[in-house]
Amino acid sequence: MRTEDLVEALAGEIRPVRPVRAPILPLLAGAVIAVMVVWIVLGPRPDLTQAIWGPTFWLKAAYTLALAGAALWLTDRLGRPGAAGGLAAATLAVVVVVAAVAAGLEQAALAGGRLEALLGQSWSQCPLLIVGVAIVTGPAIFAGARRFAPTRPAIMGAAVGVLTGGIAATAYSLHCPEQTASFVAVWYTLGVAGAGAIGALAGHFALRW
Repeated sequence: MRTEDLVEALAGEIRPVRPVRAPILPLLAGAVIAVMVVWIVLGPRPDLTQAIWGPTFWLKAAYTLALAGAALWLTDRLGRPGAAGGLAAATLAVVVVVAAVAAGLEQAALAGGRLEALLGQSWSQCPLLIVGVAIVTGPAIFAGARRFAPTRPAIMGAAVGVLTGGIAATAYSLHCPEQTASFVAVWYTLGVAGAGAIGALAGHFALRW
Protein backbone atom coordinates (compact mmCIF):
# COMPACT_ATOMS: atom_id res chain seq x y z
CA MET A 1 0.00 0.00 0.00
CA ARG A 2 1.30 3.39 -0.92
CA THR A 3 1.80 6.00 1.79
CA GLU A 4 -0.85 8.22 0.19
CA ASP A 5 -3.39 5.39 0.29
CA LEU A 6 -2.62 4.69 3.96
CA VAL A 7 -3.07 8.34 4.90
CA GLU A 8 -6.38 8.52 3.03
CA ALA A 9 -7.60 5.33 4.71
CA LEU A 10 -6.72 6.63 8.17
CA ALA A 11 -8.27 10.01 7.45
CA GLY A 12 -11.47 8.33 6.38
CA GLU A 13 -11.87 6.86 9.85
CA ILE A 14 -11.62 10.21 11.62
CA ARG A 15 -14.79 11.35 13.27
CA PRO A 16 -15.34 14.94 14.45
CA VAL A 17 -14.67 15.42 18.15
CA ARG A 18 -17.56 16.79 20.14
CA PRO A 19 -16.69 20.09 21.80
CA VAL A 20 -16.30 19.99 25.55
CA ARG A 21 -19.19 21.81 27.15
CA ALA A 22 -19.61 23.23 30.62
CA PRO A 23 -20.78 20.51 33.05
CA ILE A 24 -24.31 21.85 33.48
CA LEU A 25 -25.86 18.72 34.98
CA PRO A 26 -23.11 18.29 37.62
CA LEU A 27 -23.49 21.98 38.46
CA LEU A 28 -27.21 21.61 38.93
CA ALA A 29 -26.67 18.49 41.02
CA GLY A 30 -24.14 20.33 43.15
CA ALA A 31 -26.51 23.26 43.65
CA VAL A 32 -29.33 20.94 44.70
CA ILE A 33 -27.03 19.13 47.13
CA ALA A 34 -25.85 22.42 48.62
CA VAL A 35 -29.38 23.70 49.16
CA MET A 36 -30.49 20.40 50.67
CA VAL A 37 -27.53 20.33 53.07
CA VAL A 38 -28.19 23.90 54.23
CA TRP A 39 -31.94 23.40 54.47
CA ILE A 40 -31.84 20.07 56.31
CA VAL A 41 -28.67 20.34 58.42
CA LEU A 42 -28.48 24.07 59.19
CA GLY A 43 -32.06 25.10 58.59
CA PRO A 44 -33.37 28.25 56.89
CA ARG A 45 -33.15 31.57 58.65
CA PRO A 46 -36.34 32.26 60.67
CA ASP A 47 -37.19 35.42 58.73
CA LEU A 48 -36.49 34.02 55.27
CA THR A 49 -39.96 34.73 53.91
CA GLN A 50 -39.56 38.39 54.87
CA ALA A 51 -35.87 38.66 53.90
CA ILE A 52 -36.44 37.62 50.29
CA TRP A 53 -38.44 40.82 49.77
CA GLY A 54 -35.50 43.02 50.76
CA PRO A 55 -32.59 44.11 48.53
CA THR A 56 -29.79 42.98 50.85
CA PHE A 57 -30.73 39.31 50.53
CA TRP A 58 -30.46 39.47 46.76
CA LEU A 59 -27.32 41.59 46.76
CA LYS A 60 -25.62 38.95 48.87
CA ALA A 61 -26.79 36.23 46.49
CA ALA A 62 -25.68 38.32 43.51
CA TYR A 63 -22.15 38.49 44.91
CA THR A 64 -21.80 34.78 45.57
CA LEU A 65 -23.36 33.88 42.22
CA ALA A 66 -21.03 36.33 40.48
CA LEU A 67 -18.10 34.55 42.13
CA ALA A 68 -19.45 31.22 40.94
CA GLY A 69 -20.10 32.52 37.43
CA ALA A 70 -16.63 34.01 37.04
CA ALA A 71 -15.07 30.84 38.43
CA LEU A 72 -17.10 28.73 35.98
CA TRP A 73 -15.79 30.83 33.11
CA LEU A 74 -12.24 30.47 34.43
CA THR A 75 -12.71 26.71 34.83
CA ASP A 76 -13.86 26.46 31.23
CA ARG A 77 -10.80 28.37 29.99
CA LEU A 78 -8.30 26.48 32.13
CA GLY A 79 -9.78 23.18 31.03
CA ARG A 80 -8.98 23.79 27.35
CA PRO A 81 -5.27 23.52 26.44
CA GLY A 82 -4.08 26.70 24.79
CA ALA A 83 -7.10 28.78 25.84
CA ALA A 84 -6.40 32.11 27.54
CA GLY A 85 -7.88 32.52 31.00
CA GLY A 86 -6.64 36.01 31.80
CA LEU A 87 -9.92 37.80 31.20
CA ALA A 88 -11.87 35.28 33.26
CA ALA A 89 -9.36 35.56 36.12
CA ALA A 90 -9.55 39.36 35.92
CA THR A 91 -13.35 39.20 36.06
CA LEU A 92 -13.17 37.08 39.20
CA ALA A 93 -10.79 39.60 40.76
CA VAL A 94 -13.07 42.50 39.81
CA VAL A 95 -16.02 40.82 41.54
CA VAL A 96 -14.00 40.59 44.76
CA VAL A 97 -12.77 44.18 44.44
CA VAL A 98 -16.33 45.48 43.94
CA ALA A 99 -17.40 43.72 47.14
CA ALA A 100 -14.40 45.17 48.98
CA VAL A 101 -15.24 48.68 47.76
CA ALA A 102 -18.86 48.28 48.88
CA ALA A 103 -17.65 47.16 52.30
CA GLY A 104 -15.27 50.11 52.52
CA LEU A 105 -18.00 52.59 51.61
CA GLU A 106 -20.30 51.03 54.18
CA GLN A 107 -17.65 51.29 56.89
CA ALA A 108 -16.96 54.91 55.96
CA ALA A 109 -20.65 55.80 56.14
CA LEU A 110 -21.16 54.31 59.59
CA ALA A 111 -20.88 56.72 62.47
CA GLY A 112 -20.61 53.83 64.91
CA GLY A 113 -20.95 50.10 65.09
CA ARG A 114 -18.31 49.41 62.48
CA LEU A 115 -16.97 46.38 64.29
CA GLU A 116 -20.48 45.02 64.73
CA ALA A 117 -21.13 45.46 61.01
CA LEU A 118 -17.94 43.56 60.24
CA LEU A 119 -18.30 40.71 62.73
CA GLY A 120 -22.06 40.32 62.95
CA GLN A 121 -23.14 37.43 65.11
CA SER A 122 -21.57 34.55 63.21
CA TRP A 123 -18.19 35.64 61.83
CA SER A 124 -16.36 32.74 63.47
CA GLN A 125 -18.54 30.03 61.92
CA CYS A 126 -19.52 31.53 58.55
CA PRO A 127 -16.36 30.63 56.55
CA LEU A 128 -16.17 27.17 58.13
CA LEU A 129 -19.79 26.38 57.29
CA ILE A 130 -19.36 27.56 53.71
CA VAL A 131 -16.30 25.33 53.35
CA GLY A 132 -18.23 22.45 54.92
CA VAL A 133 -21.10 22.80 52.45
CA ALA A 134 -18.58 23.08 49.61
CA ILE A 135 -16.87 19.85 50.67
CA VAL A 136 -20.18 17.99 50.45
CA THR A 137 -21.03 19.68 47.15
CA GLY A 138 -17.60 19.36 45.59
CA PRO A 139 -17.57 15.72 44.38
CA ALA A 140 -20.45 16.26 41.95
CA ILE A 141 -18.86 19.37 40.45
CA PHE A 142 -15.37 17.88 40.29
CA ALA A 143 -16.81 14.84 38.54
CA GLY A 144 -18.16 17.14 35.84
CA ALA A 145 -14.84 18.99 35.60
CA ARG A 146 -13.00 15.77 34.77
CA ARG A 147 -14.27 15.93 31.19
CA PHE A 148 -11.85 18.82 30.59
CA ALA A 149 -8.15 18.47 29.82
CA PRO A 150 -6.31 20.97 32.03
CA THR A 151 -2.57 21.43 31.66
CA ARG A 152 -2.40 22.86 35.19
CA PRO A 153 -4.73 20.67 37.26
CA ALA A 154 -4.01 22.33 40.61
CA ILE A 155 -4.83 25.81 39.27
CA MET A 156 -7.96 24.53 37.57
CA GLY A 157 -8.82 22.75 40.81
CA ALA A 158 -8.65 26.09 42.59
CA ALA A 159 -11.07 27.54 40.05
CA VAL A 160 -13.43 24.60 40.50
CA GLY A 161 -13.11 25.06 44.26
CA VAL A 162 -14.10 28.73 44.00
CA LEU A 163 -17.01 27.71 41.77
CA THR A 164 -18.08 25.16 44.38
CA GLY A 165 -17.57 27.69 47.16
CA GLY A 166 -19.70 30.27 45.37
CA ILE A 167 -22.53 27.76 45.03
CA ALA A 168 -22.13 26.71 48.66
CA ALA A 169 -22.11 30.34 49.83
CA THR A 170 -25.27 31.08 47.86
CA ALA A 171 -27.00 28.13 49.50
CA TYR A 172 -25.62 29.14 52.90
CA SER A 173 -27.23 32.58 52.55
CA LEU A 174 -30.58 30.83 53.02
CA HIS A 175 -29.45 30.14 56.59
CA CYS A 176 -27.32 33.20 57.35
CA PRO A 177 -29.13 36.29 58.69
CA GLU A 178 -26.13 38.64 58.28
CA GLN A 179 -26.88 41.54 55.98
CA THR A 180 -23.97 43.98 55.96
CA ALA A 181 -21.65 44.39 53.00
CA SER A 182 -18.69 44.33 55.38
CA PHE A 183 -19.60 40.90 56.71
CA VAL A 184 -20.25 39.41 53.28
CA ALA A 185 -17.12 40.89 51.69
CA VAL A 186 -14.85 39.47 54.40
CA TRP A 187 -16.32 36.26 55.77
CA TYR A 188 -18.16 34.96 52.72
CA THR A 189 -15.08 35.66 50.62
CA LEU A 190 -12.88 33.80 53.10
CA GLY A 191 -15.22 30.82 52.95
CA VAL A 192 -15.12 30.75 49.16
CA ALA A 193 -11.34 31.21 49.18
CA GLY A 194 -11.04 28.29 51.60
CA ALA A 195 -13.02 26.14 49.20
CA GLY A 196 -10.67 27.28 46.43
CA ALA A 197 -7.63 26.22 48.46
CA ILE A 198 -9.11 22.77 49.05
CA GLY A 199 -10.01 22.60 45.37
CA ALA A 200 -6.40 23.29 44.38
CA LEU A 201 -5.24 20.36 46.49
CA ALA A 202 -7.99 18.09 45.18
CA GLY A 203 -7.43 19.17 41.58
CA HIS A 204 -3.77 18.22 41.75
CA PHE A 205 -4.91 14.59 42.01
CA ALA A 206 -8.47 14.49 40.67
CA LEU A 207 -7.99 16.50 37.47
CA ARG A 208 -4.77 14.99 36.21
CA TRP A 209 -4.93 13.23 32.87
